[in-house]
Amino acid sequence: MLSAPELQPGDTVLVTDGPFAQFTGPVRAIDRERHRVELVVQIFGDATRIDVPLDTVDKVSDA
Repeated sequence: MLSAPELQPGDTVLVTDGPFAQFTGPVRAIDRERHRVELVVQIFGDATRIDVPLDTVDKVSDA
């Protein structure tokens, strides 16, 4: 689980739980008060913004 300070807009994350599990995408916004992350994922070839709990994402390494 990530803490909010570890995550920054532009970081790529993997959703680990919920209906969007296994989707990856760049972080667009972080709502630290609500512990939510907004990111963009590809669904059926379209870029779609989703909002998920902070504790359901893991940062993907750039390696």
